[in-house]
Amino acid sequence: AAGAAAESLARPVSELRRAALASGRGEPAPAPAAAAPALRELEPVFTAFARMQDDLRSGRALLEGERARLATVLATITTGVVALDGEGRVLVANHRAEALLGHRLEPGAPFAAACGPAWEPLRALLARAGAGGEPPAPLELAVEGRRVAAEVARFGTGAEAGDGAGLVLALNDVTALSAAERILAWGDVARQVAHEIKNPLTPIRLGVQHLQRAWRDRATPGRPDFAVALEDTTTRILAEIDRLDGIARAFSRLGAPGETAQPLERLDVTAVAREVVRLYGLGPTEGQVRLVEEAPSVGLARRDELKEVLINLVENGRNAGARAVTIRTGERCVTVEDDGEGIPAPNLPRIFEPRFSTRTSGSGLGLAIVKRLVESWGGEVAVRSAVGVGTVADVRLAP
Repeated sequence: AAGAAAESLARPVSELRRAALASGRGEPAPAPAAAAPALRELEPVFTAFARMQDDLRSGRALLEGERARLATVLATITTGVVALDGEGRVLVANHRAEALLGHRLEPGAPFAAACGPAWEPLRALLARAGAGGEPPAPLELAVEGRRVAAEVARFGTGAEAGDGAGLVLALNDVTALSAAERILAWGDVARQVAHEIKNPLTPIRLGVQHLQRAWRDRATPGRPDFAVALEDTTTRILAEIDRLDGIARAFSRLGAPGETAQPLERLDVTAVAREVVRLYGLGPTEGQVRLVEEAPSVGLARRDELKEVLINLVENGRNAGARAVTIRTGERCVTVEDDGEGIPAPNLPRIFEPRFSTRTSGSGLGLAIVKRLVESWGGEVAVRSAVGVGTVADVRLAP
């Protein structure tokens, strides 16, 4: 009798357990309500379990419907979308993302495996986004003859701090748009080139005409000595030729194709900054340049280009009347600070435009070249300034 009673109690509980495990796996499982009709005490449990199963089936149906709608939306948009978990594994990806990356993105697979060497800046962008802090700025990179714009957003628990947060990556092929923008931009640049070249040509023409008059009048009493006129005029002409050469070099540097650049290397940023400071130490003492090493700094860049970026930023400060320029190196970053006249707030959004300059001298390409070079390394550059206080340019490199 005791065995029969124990079995009558254990059988419905065991069937209830099996049904619960099956429901947890998403498998159909009949509610064990009729397992022991004599045990009325267990009937409320079986009834509640049946209601739970109905709720689970309804919830799964709604979830499947939402998944189907999401899949339909992702399949029809022209943006490549990839969702990653906190470990960098693929949660969901549409066909457009797979086409842009040229790799199949299986759920659960590590996303880094789908990115070849050409996508190194994209991996660096995802690493910065996963580390927390301010969301990284959108990135545009050149891959296999295409221009691809990438933007990352965090979601889930710890999205602000980056702790355990997932990432959503949006990819857009902007090759055609970039080409159209480049055509418009280069039209403006061409007008700027014509204007910049015209300025030195006028004093060169006047100098040559002055030499012609001085040669014709060399025997006229009271006229200046021709040798003196020749020395003075040729010095001015050579200075204008040097100015033309600088303009040509600047425009050539801006138009240099990024695809022909040398591979990135992991540089000691502090060592490069030290070279720049030593270079300025050879000149006059006005506008001194000094180095402050706040932390070891190593990042991805190209040595000559990094030196050019620092020189451009230092020259901007010196041209703005700075008495002192400070280069600070930190972890994967370098900052150039000056105490010059500063940049008015309305002009700050335009300082990276190739044709924009607040000075009558120069080509207006210094910061445009800086931005182009830094972004080609997968890094970021930002400038903040206040009139009468100075300007700070932050360059952050990929790890």
